[in-house]
Order: sequence, then structure tokens, then C-alpha cells
Amino acid sequence: MSRSGNIDAGQGLLLARAFLAERSLEAAEAAYNEAQQGGADPDECSSGRWQISMLRGDMESAWLESDAIRRRERNDVHRFWDGTDPTERTVMVRCLHGYGDTIQMIQYLPLLCGKAKRVVLEVPPRLMKLIADLEISANDHFELITWQEGLPRKEPPWNMQIEVMELPYLFRTQISDLPILSSYLRFKSEAVQRASAIMGQGRLQRIGLVWTAGAWNQHRALPFKFLRPLLRHSAEFWNLVEQTSPYEKSQTDMPDQLLDATKIGTGIHSLAALICNLDLVITTDTLAAHLAGAAGVPVWMMIPFVGDWRWMDLRTTSPWYPSMRIFRQSSPGDWANVLLSVDHALGELLG
Repeated sequence: MSRSGNIDAGQGLLLARAFLAERSLEAAEAAYNEAQQGGADPDECSSGRWQISMLRGDMESAWLESDAIRRRERNDVHRFWDGTDPTERTVMVRCLHGYGDTIQMIQYLPLLCGKAKRVVLEVPPRLMKLIADLEISANDHFELITWQEGLPRKEPPWNMQIEVMELPYLFRTQISDLPILSSYLRFKSEAVQRASAIMGQGRLQRIGLVWTAGAWNQHRALPFKFLRPLLRHSAEFWNLVEQTSPYEKSQTDMPDQLLDATKIGTGIHSLAALICNLDLVITTDTLAAHLAGAAGVPVWMMIPFVGDWRWMDLRTTSPWYPSMRIFRQSSPGDWANVLLSVDHALGELLG
């Protein structure tokens, strides 16, 4: 895509978005700058440059864009933090993004509990059992709450609130700070041992497979046919789809060698305990990737050409999760080559 001179602000934004979508980061940054100078919405331009900075791994520049948005003081339904210091305050942390986002960002809890007088974490109901059973939740200054659909929320008192995805901004996180906490998905109960007993003794390496994605971004999903060749390898394969995406049933013609993970139990708590008993998880960009990364279990994540900002650009590893390896499309929609790379790597791993 090429740039043309004398474009108005609207055209400049369209051009900037297009460059960003094709991951031409320098061109996208220049286009956002030009669009803003021409009168385009400064918050949208800052947001675009924020993504560019994150894709580059330049988190400090991203926070400067966040600062600029805050100074303009426009209402934003996604912004809860007022920019004040949490020291010696009662902080309400709201988890209103995806389940994977919450799993990724709860690694900040010990840092926040170290500053605040008290931390209240409000999680979706489906995450309540998992978070309550983690060692990370064992803190005298910490309280875990959820809500019940159709009923008014009853909250303990607080004098500062923040959305969980704002925690990296609060702490001005740099790449060199990551991971904030390693292998933090550790259970207080015997859940992992119970899952192991149900799975039984295995002589082969155990590998979990996920090929679906959240309903809001189906570009992250891929047809199972691309994963089918992996099953020829000598390993024990577990189908994690129905535990990861409970509202999306896996196909009825699944091969016999693909084991049903729901016998371990349903729900995110059971899925996490099962993942802790696996040798490898091969997954799309979805909850299972975060659970494996948080547990320190090796995870190979397959992502589309336009990946999320947190996985950055062109990287094959993630500073958020040391156990993660990233397989990304080299062109939009090209899952075939992604799976060729995964298949080759799996052959090397299993010998």
C-alpha cells in the first residue's frame, strides 16, 4: 500500500488503520501523526500509536500515549482508574475483559497488595472457583468477589477502582519487568492430583489441543482439519475445546485417539487442573494459552497474521509467559503453513 499527499483527516485515519492491519508499523505511525495534524480525533490517533508501540515492545511510548489520552479527559467506558496512587487505599479491581485477560493480569495482584491497604478483585462467576483456589489469592489484604446474574451487586467499600487491563499502565510496566510473576497458576487444593488420578498413568507425552476461539474474534479459530495430521505423532492427545469454549461443541467426527477432557470435569477450574498435568498445549489465542502460560506449562500458540498487541510483532516467544512459543501466519488466513511449522516442531520434540 502506498501513501498519497494532500489527504484529509478521515482519509488519513483510513490509511493509518490499513497500514496497521498489514503491520507496516512505520507507515502507520506516520499516517496517524499526519491524520492528527490534519484534525483527526486525537484519542483515536493516540490509540493507534499505542498499539504500534506495544507491537514494537516499546511500552514506555505506549504509556505516554495513555497519558495524553488521560489529559484530554474524555469519557471512556473502558477506563476506571483515575490516575491516583493506590498506596494505603482500598482498591476495587474489576475484570470486565475476557477470561484470558484476567488470567494474564492477576499476576499483578502481589504487587498491588504490596501497595494498597486492601485489594478487592471482582471476577466473572466462571472464574470464581479458579481464582479462589490459587496460592496467589492467599493474602490477608485481599478479597475475592463476583456477581450473580439478575441480582444487584453487593460490593464492599472501596475508594479507588481500576480495570484489570489497566494494571500494566498503573505500574508503568517495561519489557524488562516481564514476567511480573512466573508460574503463578498454583493451586491451594489437591485439584491437580485429582485430575492426574482421573487421567491415569500414561507412557506417552500428553498434549492438549484447542482450535476454536472466542466468539468475538473468529479469525483466531481454524478448522480442525489443519490439526488432524498432528495425530500421527506418538503422543496422547486431549481435546480441550469444550472446556475452553463451553458454548461451542466440538465436531462429532473427532478421531478416536483424541481423548475427551470433559471426563476430568467441566469448567475453567477443571481445565486449569488438567493443563497442569499436560506436557504441552497447542492452541489458538484463547483461554487455554493463558492458563498454560500462567502455569508454566509449555504452550505453542497459533495466531493469525494480525495478532493481538500483547504478542508483539514478529516475535516467536512472549515476555509475559516464558513457557510460550508463538507460531504466526506469514500472510492473512494462511493456517496451512502455521501447521506445517507446528508439525515439524512436534516431530522434533517427540523424536
